[in-house]
Amino acid sequence: MSITLLIAFLSSIGLLAILVLFAVLVRMERSVAPTLIAHPNALWVGGEDGGVFIEVSKAEAPNYYVQVRHENGDMWSQGWVRYSTKDGFPLSAAGITGFDGEQLYLHTSTAMTPEKARDR
Repeated sequence: MSITLLIAFLSSIGLLAILVLFAVLVRMERSVAPTLIAHPNALWVGGEDGGVFIEVSKAEAPNYYVQVRHENGDMWSQGWVRYSTKDGFPLSAAGITGFDGEQLYLHTSTAMTPEKARDR
């Protein structure tokens, strides 16, 4: 009789473990980074709770024209930034990790402030 109870107990624990594992897997849905159809080169920088789209639209090293867009694609900020490294690597949207409304943050722990765009 005690063996039957032990088997029933272990079966219920196993079922519970399977249900918990299933619930965890459902919660860990992979999210796909948003895209902007009108700006296919803009890269999403952020997470599920918010972020911005960054696009380096003109590159005349060491000067780069960077556009920052809201989640809906509207322009937030844009301007020229100066960026150069000893190795000569160009600035790309993939190298930008964040934007706080004024400064761009890079993987290299550097912050840059774009100048406001001027009409040309």
